[in-house]
Amino acid sequence: MKFLLSLFIIITTLSSCDSSKKAMAKQQQIKEALSETYQITQVGNNNLNDSKLIISFDKTSNKVNGFGGCNSFFGSYAIEGNQISFEGIGASKKLCQKEISGLENHFLKSLRMVNTVSIEDNTISFLEDDTVLIKGITTTTTSKKNNKVAASNETAVKYQASSRNTFDFVLVSESRVVVSKDKGLQKTSTYQVDVEDWNTISELIKAIDVETLQDVKAPSTAHQYDGAAHATLVIIIGDVEYMTPAFDHGNPPETIGALVNKVLSIKENLVKP
Repeated sequence: MKFLLSLFIIITTLSSCDSSKKAMAKQQQIKEALSETYQITQVGNNNLNDSKLIISFDKTSNKVNGFGGCNSFFGSYAIEGNQISFEGIGASKKLCQKEISGLENHFLKSLRMVNTVSIEDNTISFLEDDTVLIKGITTTTTSKKNNKVAASNETAVKYQASSRNTFDFVLVSESRVVVSKDKGLQKTSTYQVDVEDWNTISELIKAIDVETLQDVKAPSTAHQYDGAAHATLVIIIGDVEYMTPAFDHGNPPETIGALVNKVLSIKENLVKP
């Protein structure tokens, strides 16, 4: 009997440890996910195709910002385990078409109701108890869907900036330069990259610690209230993408400033008015 009791205690202890490890791993996965930018694919019962709704997280400051379809929004969040709450959610005050404003209001209202977050692969779900209110996928996932701008098995740098009325996309690799003003990236223009330009880009990439890109600090925050376009930079090495938090178009963080300026210079020299 003592042997069976001891065996039961050992099994129970091991099971408890295993459950604890799984819970810690899940919590770490959620924390890492809350340093990404997501394109919103669902709000309530509305499935959104080629959505312009974007939400970005800064895990170092627990700040959140994005684009609601009409206005930029901003606020903060608190996370413990899989429990999350959004606080101080505010937005700029531009007027848009009734349908767009209605969806934006629904999205922001839902965001304030969220109390749980769930991660599955590249999909994030925000819930109120057991009810899914909002879903999104990483913007790196959405870009990989389009073969015309994919840069698999090569090094590349990708820059994009978006606001209510504008969108700019630039991808520079050793083989090509791809530019677009179409948020869905269905319409793109491809150019041959100049060898000297690529050599400069390559050296600038080497000077950056890509593992710390997700932690760079934006020097200004005008993108949070429509004072500037919402910009991000991605460095692609093989099939791995390293992305910065959002920053103001025209005022990048110092550590990536030279690279951003070079990418935009290449685009301006290729795309004539």
